[in-house]
Amino acid sequence: MRNLKQKKRVTVLGLGETGLLSALFLKRKGYSVFVSDAQVSEILKKRSLQLKEEKIPHELAKHSLEKIAECDWVLISPGIPPSSEVYRFLQEKKIPMVSEIETASWFSKGRVTAVTGTSGKTTAATLLQRIYEANGLLSVVCGNIGNPWIGEADRLDRDTEIVLEISSFQLVHTYSFAPHIGILLNVGLNHLDWHASMQEYIQAKLRLFQNQSSHDFALLREQDQKNLFPDFHFPSRVVYFGGEEGRNSNEQLLFEITKLRGLDPEKTWSVLTGFSGLEHRLERVRAINGIQFINDSKCTTIEALIWALDQSPDGHVILLAGGHDKGADFRLVRERLAKKVKRAIVFGEAQDLLWESWNGAAPLTKVQGLSEAFQEALKIAKPGNIILLSPACASFDQFPNYKERGRLFKELVAAL
Repeated sequence: MRNLKQKKRVTVLGLGETGLLSALFLKRKGYSVFVSDAQVSEILKKRSLQLKEEKIPHELAKHSLEKIAECDWVLISPGIPPSSEVYRFLQEKKIPMVSEIETASWFSKGRVTAVTGTSGKTTAATLLQRIYEANGLLSVVCGNIGNPWIGEADRLDRDTEIVLEISSFQLVHTYSFAPHIGILLNVGLNHLDWHASMQEYIQAKLRLFQNQSSHDFALLREQDQKNLFPDFHFPSRVVYFGGEEGRNSNEQLLFEITKLRGLDPEKTWSVLTGFSGLEHRLERVRAINGIQFINDSKCTTIEALIWALDQSPDGHVILLAGGHDKGADFRLVRERLAKKVKRAIVFGEAQDLLWESWNGAAPLTKVQGLSEAFQEALKIAKPGNIILLSPACASFDQFPNYKERGRLFKELVAAL
């Protein structure tokens, strides 16, 4: 994978926002770019017009494998899984695949703090960026949070603090990327619809640290290392967080970084106490007739659902859960369901699996979609209850992303 930066023929696979920005960026840098997306939609047609303006050859609604193969390397979207025909074709042809994160790292200036983990990435990355800013540092947050790094690369200088949220999909195809501070928040069973095994998922996460040096830092939970990857060698300095009584692991992590970077702890505390949360992450939408409506659409893992239920009063939750299963073991939440949930209403592609996993732990209702689940919840909700959208699944079966799922929930509340 060495010297790919010098090889100028590139295929960009996937014309999402990241794919578009990557194609435009690489064209500006003098690369010969071809873009391919197997889907077609109105938004893809609009992006196609932008590519035409820049004279970048591309195709929609298909992957022309022989045309794709006329390249030195491929910048691949994390939305293209290893099980797909085009991915297997590239493997057979031994054509190098790299992520946008790897590509952006070749050109970007600035010091990188990178956050990965099964849950909590967006909140941690957002708080870190605000802490850097509160200390007077020029900072930008990008990556999986919805702001592609490659779209920012030309605007960054050596004094910029770059905070990255990175998924396992993006890390799989990194080879030289080396953050100054790498953070692994937690590791739970996840994305086994994409990764072949839990071990493969863990190895993807650990790629965050593989190219660090002794001048860099790796922050992680000691129990994760002991239980999941005891033999992994960290080339950087390891700092553990999450074991201190009376302080949640996010807080402890942020104060560890404050100390490492010589920042003002009072400013860190000010950011933490002033943080009202993120949209779609345990977002309190409104209360009507004593019933609270909470939008936790960003909950796409069992770990995130457990955390949401732990914040809720016993026996008062009407849980709306379901969507696209990512290979999670939903039985892990049975104990919390029994304690916290008045009724669970399951919907979407995973409804049968949820029913099978949760039957007997709490009263269950099965419906087709989120709108029907919401109406069912209204029928049984009483003052003091919480109607909680915390799906524990991806949204892709019925929505383009978790944001659209959360917006529908909020629209349903607003219409009451």
